[in-house]
Amino acid sequence: MPRFQTTDPGYKNKHGQIVISRTGFPSESFPGQTIYHLRCAHCGHDYGSNGKDIHLRRCPRHQDGAKGEALREPAPSLFSAENV
Repeated sequence: MPRFQTTDPGYKNKHGQIVISRTGFPSESFPGQTIYHLRCAHCGHDYGSNGKDIHLRRCPRHQDGAKGEALREPAPSLFSAENV
């Protein structure tokens, strides 16, 4: 599967939208895409975006960008995140 820099945490597009993390949840609007957590560098607004739109995204709060996808909390894990 190809890997794109635009989905790497820390990537910032030309409109100031920063990739925070990959959520692991599937996109509800684009089958086959994963939702990524984005944050606006200008106002701090957090929202979700599918991977293919990251390079074009504008903030939904103040740049007239599309609403984005809902961010969800992952289910609790039975296992610790620590390395054993």
